[in-house]
Amino acid sequence: MQVKSEQAVLEAASRVFETSAFLSVYPLDPESDLPQPEQAATMTFKGAVSGRVSMRVAADVLDMIVDNLLDIQNDPDELAQRRGDVLKEMLNMLCGNLLTEYFGAEPVFDLSPPELLGETELPAPSSEDVHKVLFNVENTLAEVMFEIQDRQNS
Repeated sequence: MQVKSEQAVLEAASRVFETSAFLSVYPLDPESDLPQPEQAATMTFKGAVSGRVSMRVAADVLDMIVDNLLDIQNDPDELAQRRGDVLKEMLNMLCGNLLTEYFGAEPVFDLSPPELLGETELPAPSSEDVHKVLFNVENTLAEVMFEIQDRQNS
């Protein structure tokens, strides 16, 4: 049974951020004024269906993940380089968890390598089956866009 896309995104994001990066994820409080996401990445998937998963997060969140997982000895150049690596890896884990949460364990998907986006906006949707979810990660705003582009194979 498929779960709702927004629920699947929140479940997958919570699992990835909390178990892999030791950071808390909360539903977004509409009254909150959280720092905006500054860094974005995207990746595609193909299989039973094809589509795209993209994520934007604040640099502060990436710094927390780097601090939690890597020992870089406060080197600013190393920190800047690792932000991109951490964002891509978090997106990769999020995509895998999200696809399993939404479609179940049976379908097999080929995932593209995550790509950093030069701008802070997520890519423009190329289908009408798009689900954007905003949530709170350690008191910063995070955004995930889950887009299903082709269901003909399902």
